Amino acid sequence: MRTQMPNSIIAEYQSQPWLMEPAALAAFIERVAGLPENASLIGVAIERKPALLEVVGGVARIPINGVLLTKVPDWMRLWNLNVTGYDWIAEQVAEASGRKDVTAIELAIDSPGGMVAGVMGAADAIFNARQNKPVTALISNLGASAAYWLASQAQSIAAADANTLAGSIGVYSVYVDWSKLEERVGIKVIVIRSGEHKGMGVDTITESQIAAVQQYIDATAGNFIAAVARGRGRTTEEIAEYATGQLWIATTAREKGLIDAVIDGARQNTPTVIQSQGDQSMEPNPAQTADVEKAKNDASTAAQNNERIRMSQLRTEFADDADFAIKAFTEGWSLEKAKAEYCGVLREKLKDQAKKAAEKPAAGAAAIPEAGADGVTQGDFLEEARALAKEKGVTVTAAMKQLNRRKPGLHDAFVQQCQSEGKRMYQEAC
Repeated sequence: MRTQMPNSIIAEYQSQPWLMEPAALAAFIERVAGLPENASLIGVAIERKPALLEVVGGVARIPINGVLLTKVPDWMRLWNLNVTGYDWIAEQVAEASGRKDVTAIELAIDSPGGMVAGVMGAADAIFNARQNKPVTALISNLGASAAYWLASQAQSIAAADANTLAGSIGVYSVYVDWSKLEERVGIKVIVIRSGEHKGMGVDTITESQIAAVQQYIDATAGNFIAAVARGRGRTTEEIAEYATGQLWIATTAREKGLIDAVIDGARQNTPTVIQSQGDQSMEPNPAQTADVEKAKNDASTAAQNNERIRMSQLRTEFADDADFAIKAFTEGWSLEKAKAEYCGVLREKLKDQAKKAAEKPAAGAAAIPEAGADGVTQGDFLEEARALAKEKGVTVTAAMKQLNRRKPGLHDAFVQQCQSEGKRMYQEAC
């Protein structure tokens, strides 16, 4: 029997062809599968602020971290997944290439790779930038598959240390043939298809279907090899020799010409964060702007840290109500404000519960006794309210309000019985 998707969001990603290490892809899918199953999660929209270009001593530093996607959806940013969009990389490279205060570009890479879709556009942006300014790549820890595709477009590639891994030139796709298992349990899947290759993987996978997918994989791999050959100034035959999908440790990667140098320890620096400017016609004066740029850097770092903390707090506090967590984040609420707002939400829920309970009591509900000490006679609040409504020709709700004024003890007993569980939830939250 087919395994059901634990979260509908991952269906799209499992069906994508990937330029990524299999173990890292499995971990990414598992992480996404663990997010709340909620339609509003996919539709959440967060205003995207102008990207900040990190510049240190004239060198624009562009981080390429985590799983590489065509475009990072807003809900992934909300849940703080370690992902980077090809569209963002291309934007950053294009801005750095056109900025007069940028003299060189460095790609800071630590990534297992990512999607096929979008990688060529980002790679072309990097290669084209070389026509204007020097472009280097520094791989820390891992530069695999799609990440190496991007790194190879720089004029030079360095590994942060001798244990850095680089390479994994290749493409793969996975289809699972469940037909034998279905046959054992007595299930027969019939696919009505318009063409031989339509619906591949739903029923028995044929050799012809496999051959068709192989053609696509080979063509994509050919594009990968050609891009690396272009970037590294090698022939496609030379690069094809290493296009086995294998990762190489830094020293071996250097021997094979896949990287150019191994640095003894990653460089430590504190990048200056400069807001993107529309007018770059004037050369900056470093002596006059140093303090301003440091202040911008400190403020930006503090703001980013605070935002990560706020995001984590809201996710934890409202783990059982993803809709509210999303609303609190997008509205910019602090944890304290979100708690206060949530009390209001619970209050409204309790009112709604009381109204529904009053208008449609549970079948067989026992009468609610009153204490005679406060001058209220014995009786059933709802029964008396209905009788009063019939007598006065008003709604049951209006009759309940009148009865509440006349017999508050009876009303209180009714509310306590109907809302006991709701009150407990409210008190715990507020």
